[in-house]
Amino acid sequence: MCDRGGREDLHTEIWGVALGETWGRNARLVSRERQRKPPNKNKEVPLTTQPNRSPANGSHASSSNYVTPSTPTSPTPVLASGLLAIYVIEARGLTLPPGIKAPQVPPQSGMTQQTTGGRSNRDSLQRKQCWRLPYVVLEFDKNEILIDSLGGEVSKPVWRYRAHFDVSRESEVSLQVYLRKSTQTGNHTNDMGNDVYLGGIKLKPNFSVVNKMCEEWYDLQGGTGSVHVQYCYKKDNATTPLAIDSFELLKVIGKGSFGKVMQVRKRDTSRIYALKTIRKAHIVSRSEVNHTLAERTVLAQINNPFIVPLKFSFQSPEKLYLVLAFVNGGELFHHLQREGRFDEVRSRFYAAELLCALECLHDFNVVYRDLKPENILLDYTGHIALCDFGLCKLNMTETETTNTFCGTPEYLSPELLLGQGYTKTVDWWTLGVLLYEMLTGLPPFYDENTNEMYRKILQDDLRFPEEVGPEARSLLTGLLTRDPNHRLGNNGAQEIKDHPFFACINWNLLMQKKVQPPFKPSVESAIDTSNFDEEFTSEPALDSVVDDSELSATLQLQFWGFTFDPRQEGGVMSESMANSVGGGM
Repeated sequence: MCDRGGREDLHTEIWGVALGETWGRNARLVSRERQRKPPNKNKEVPLTTQPNRSPANGSHASSSNYVTPSTPTSPTPVLASGLLAIYVIEARGLTLPPGIKAPQVPPQSGMTQQTTGGRSNRDSLQRKQCWRLPYVVLEFDKNEILIDSLGGEVSKPVWRYRAHFDVSRESEVSLQVYLRKSTQTGNHTNDMGNDVYLGGIKLKPNFSVVNKMCEEWYDLQGGTGSVHVQYCYKKDNATTPLAIDSFELLKVIGKGSFGKVMQVRKRDTSRIYALKTIRKAHIVSRSEVNHTLAERTVLAQINNPFIVPLKFSFQSPEKLYLVLAFVNGGELFHHLQREGRFDEVRSRFYAAELLCALECLHDFNVVYRDLKPENILLDYTGHIALCDFGLCKLNMTETETTNTFCGTPEYLSPELLLGQGYTKTVDWWTLGVLLYEMLTGLPPFYDENTNEMYRKILQDDLRFPEEVGPEARSLLTGLLTRDPNHRLGNNGAQEIKDHPFFACINWNLLMQKKVQPPFKPSVESAIDTSNFDEEFTSEPALDSVVDDSELSATLQLQFWGFTFDPRQEGGVMSESMANSVGGGM
């Protein structure tokens, strides 16, 4: 299957678990057509360029159901269950940055006094008419909502918007205020990339306080003024397990031979998610069960601001379902292909957030193994979200090695190509390749001929174009050291953080997402799918019937522990399939 750039690669697996044989371990070893040369959709990579290793050759050790942090720097998520109601009311004292002119706001005809999440036609129409006023991006656990003003003035916008979020873990609430850049031209468009940032807040709800309305004016950080917010947390000990009928299927956003990914709306809270469906029979026949369960484990038990979180998972006799945050700012590859390359400021920002994500995984003894622009999403505000954990490996301690041949050719490390066994440091090589590609537009050893590219990875000198600065060259030289024992990061992520290239990064603020991204993607709303291929979004969203997947009770037992629903007693390891399989488990 080819993606937008004409590459026979894994475009559809942007949300995690491997979806099909086109996403299998050997199929990963295919070359990607790059922007600087015209895509050839008919080109096939000769099998001789791919080492003959089967994805089911036993090289993957069985994964346990838990990942445990080796250091205290990456806390596990605190599970919670229920609904968080947030009421964004108004702001006061907002000011525009220097050089930004105040937009001409026509008089408003009176504001709606009560809203229920902006669903009424009158409320929606009035918000559209107030596009010149500041809007809010409200986020909880990577679920984001764009809230347009209902009225007021630039310095005193009124939103009066109530949203309900599903709570599966304790998390912060982020509220960021923007002014559309189109206010500077007077012509309203849906392009909201790089809008004017007016400030934001972070608040941590007290999840031990239940059924109590909390209300406060919060001072904006990175701007002036304050915002008026109410919130209330209500516990939810559900007795009815989640099922496919709990969701309204909206659009297909990805497909593979194992299943597909759909944009869905949860019926009780109206929150938008990405729902991945995986056919059990297919992953059983391809010996992919351990990989699937390992990814579910990582997504459920790791808490990091730059990793796409798992909200829920459930199953039927035929399928597995993963409910993930819907991150719709587009793949990093999409933006890199459009712009050719990024400047050093933007490249540094993305590399720093990715470094924090990889450090978190390594703290939990997880090696990622497949870092590339296609596996990195941008959210509403421009922060990265690492996804696609189908190649991650658990239980990789500091001295543990593995020999599985997997990844994308441009990003393969020398030790992997040589079959010498590799450690966590393989992720630092891929970080170096990614940073080089962001700065220059192509990976450092890229060649249209895959065998020649492998030779270059093993033998060629690292060369830099003139636009790469001295500190970036120094960092890349360290990360792209062929001997993993001498590679920068071999002694941990901190030595990469300490490199002069990252001297301007405040790592504490970065981890709190208090560093304003240098680029904000164009996203119109929570349901915007314009950054996904129309090849998928034009298809009807259906949970297709599976005719050939009846599994025995013994095979069904392999999926015990897959369900993740903190609303039910047992949380991570709860199971909700017994009633649907007739007690077969």
